[in-house]
Parts: sequence; C-alpha cells; structure tokens
Amino acid sequence: MSDDRHSMSDTWADSQAHGSDTENVEKQFVDASKVWRPGLRDSWDSRASDWEKKYRNNRERSEHETRILDIAAWLRQRGLLGADCDVIDVGCGPGRFAAEFAKTARSVKGVDISPKMTGYGEQWCRECGLVNTTFHALDFNTADVAELGWEGKFDLAFSSITPAIATVQGLENLIRVSRGWCFNASFIYLDDPLHEDIMRTVFGREPRTNKTSHSYWFYELFSLLWSRGFFPETSYYKQVKSSRLNADRDTAQRLARMLLEEGEATDDAVSSVQKYLVEHADPSGCLVEDSECLYGWLIWNVQNRMKKR
Repeated sequence: MSDDRHSMSDTWADSQAHGSDTENVEKQFVDASKVWRPGLRDSWDSRASDWEKKYRNNRERSEHETRILDIAAWLRQRGLLGADCDVIDVGCGPGRFAAEFAKTARSVKGVDISPKMTGYGEQWCRECGLVNTTFHALDFNTADVAELGWEGKFDLAFSSITPAIATVQGLENLIRVSRGWCFNASFIYLDDPLHEDIMRTVFGREPRTNKTSHSYWFYELFSLLWSRGFFPETSYYKQVKSSRLNADRDTAQRLARMLLEEGEATDDAVSSVQKYLVEHADPSGCLVEDSECLYGWLIWNVQNRMKKR
C-alpha cells in the first residue's frame, strides 16, 4: 500500500485551491445526511427480527436477492470479489450481502451497529456453510479503525443504503479500511402509487420526500468524494416490481413503519392502514403493489487521487 494515502480530512485541509469549497461541500453532505434515521443501537435492534423474517419469506427474499446477486455479479466482473479479495460490509444488517460475497471472496467481515443484526448474519452464514465470514457489532461512524487494526486491511469496503457512512467520520472510516476500492449503493427514488394513495387517503398528506427520495444525498456524496480528490464512477440500477400483498396486520404494520416517521407508526395508525388494505383488497384478500425503485452506485479507488496543485 502506498505511503502517501492519507485520511480525507488531512489530505485537503491545507489546500488553498480546495479548502473553502471542500468545507462547503462537507456541510452540504452533513445536511443531506439528515434523511437518515438516527443510527441508534436499540432502534436497529428493534427492526432486526422483522428484517430476518422478511428475508426468509420466499417472495420478499427473492426480490431482495435479485439486487444482491446483480450487485455481486457486477463486482465480480470488476474483479473485486475474487479468491484473493478481503471484503468488509459496513452496515451489513442480517448478512445477506456478506454471505453472497463470501462465496467467491477470500474473507468477508460484516459490521453493524445492531448485535441482533450481526447475530442473524452469523446464523445465516453458518446455514450456508460459509466459514470465511466474521461479524462485529459496533457503531462504524464513531469506530477507531486504526485501534481495531482494520486500516488498509480490505480490498473492497462495501456499503449499501446505510447510515453507517452518513457522517464524515463514517465515510472517512470506509476509505481508511480500504487498500483498494470502496463501493456505495444509495437509494435514489421510489415510485409506488400504493404508498402515495395510502398517505393521501389515510393520513391526508403527501408522502415525505425523505421516504421517497435520497437523490440529494447521493449527489452530495459524489461531490464530497470529488472535492477530496477521488474519481467516483457512477452507475444506476433500476428495480421494477409487482407484488401481491395480504391485507393483514403484518402488512399494515410494515407499511406504516415504512411510510411514517419513527414514533408515528402507532397501533391506531397501523389499524387505519389495515382498514385501507381490507377496503381495497380483491376477493382473495390481496392487493397488487407496483413499484419502481432506482439505486445509484458509486465506486472509487482509494489509491487513485488527484494530486494537490
């Protein structure tokens, strides 16, 4: 690894050409990161069992796996998941990406703020017969990666739709642990007519933009990387789905949590959503949900940086 690889903050702090611009871009990145829910351990622990249950449901597992397999195939095509690659999955959740990566990588480390999430990840990898994975529960945004011995230890530092890099320090940590490439998948927008109608009909308001689009955060992430001298490459991935939903309490609870802010998905709110589902269900007790989701992918090499002028 080259000796001239520095942290993001150190490299450009004294650059007259970029100093003030970088500070402004950093502030915009921090402001854009407010779309994320707080990265609190108890909050993510409370969602862990729901996520694990969802990913074991045949229909939802298939939809989730499609995106995992497509990302993994793209990374393999780029040579980033080969037999000589060590990978860290930051904000790994219940370990589905980590498990897929481990099928071809030399080793994979999953990191998440929630011990319940990492526990599910360990369990899933055991069930898959994978012996080259490890999991750690910690707050990556505040972690001391040098003290952990992770600095420059991974060929690929991977993150996907996670608040684990939604702070400047979290992003710096992602870069510091890589000796090669970093990858981030960001949610950009969701077009879901069912969600929109529920919000308008049941709650009398338009869907909140922080629930339907993170495009601004994707833009600010690119801008911050560029201002720090990296050369991020962009790709876009669209997933179009048509699903049948049961008009039951579980579906109503999941939708309420998805559509409303944390703390708003009360029992009364869930009941209101369930009533809507029942009223709009077909004779079999189901509704059709058509949606289109766009994701943005950013990939950059930590060793390939613009020289200070």
